Amino acid sequence: MVDHNAPVCAVVVNWNGWRDTLVCLASLFAQRDVPLRIVVCDNGSTDDSVAELTGWLAARGGAADGGGFEWPQQDNGVLSVHVVVLGANLGYAGGLNAGIDWARGRWQPRGFWLLNNDVEAEPGALAALLAAHASVADAGICGSVLLDWDRPQEVQAVAGVYRRWLGVGWHDTRVEPGSTVRIPVDYPVGASMYVDAGFLERVGPMDPGYFLYCEEMDWAERGRRQGYRSLVALGSRLRHKEGASTGSRGGVRNKSLLSERYGVTSRLRITRKLWPQLLPVVWCSLAVVVADRLLHGEWARARLVAALMASPSSWSGRDTQERGAS
Repeated sequence: MVDHNAPVCAVVVNWNGWRDTLVCLASLFAQRDVPLRIVVCDNGSTDDSVAELTGWLAARGGAADGGGFEWPQQDNGVLSVHVVVLGANLGYAGGLNAGIDWARGRWQPRGFWLLNNDVEAEPGALAALLAAHASVADAGICGSVLLDWDRPQEVQAVAGVYRRWLGVGWHDTRVEPGSTVRIPVDYPVGASMYVDAGFLERVGPMDPGYFLYCEEMDWAERGRRQGYRSLVALGSRLRHKEGASTGSRGGVRNKSLLSERYGVTSRLRITRKLWPQLLPVVWCSLAVVVADRLLHGEWARARLVAALMASPSSWSGRDTQERGAS
């Protein structure tokens, strides 16, 4: 049973991005309506992230406790923050899973708020997530509305739309006036997701084999096959620096080679795992991607995509998380 009076645990993944992470943490301290514990998982940073993060936390006056900081007298708001040093880059899903496991070994949170480090939550964002999740009996993953970082009056994403026969997802930006919840959705965008302890017990953790991209679609689909519906809390809003971690801000023409690589491998991996009958169609669709890169003179990216298409071992290895995938 989920204890609805227990604190929520927020898990933030940091990789060489302590400046963004500090902005994120400051916005979490502004979530005054819900008792909150925070775990920051550092994915093997080399930019002094751990020292910068712990120094900032110490300056906020928390009581040092076993590598973390606590504010035990607060009835609401942040109760503790721990920086967990992973020592290697486990990817987004791997980092989140590590934070969830670490927290569950010490507390029994009612649920987990899973966050990119390059977000800034508006006050009340967590309370809106919890209210939306509680309003749906079969709620699975609950996402937030993401706002453009530089133009926060513009919606960056409400929910993800996924076309399995192409292995392609994109962001729906529509917000229905007067609505508080959108349900169902193909998947909530992974920069802000809430799941409760029951979902984790039944569906299992995220699949870390994707490293980047498609992990939230995989998780949402596995939840759907277990009877859960994904939804979005329209009152939960966060500014988001899309692509900050991968160096890919500015659309497809400015996509980094890192982003290109994992975009292709994750596209093929999720298809092979969840909809194997569509793999030939998705594989052939990547020829259009190669042609597009060639048309725009992006030779290195075209070569990369073609090489990945010809290397099934890069995307069809043994799944690291099969639970709920049937």
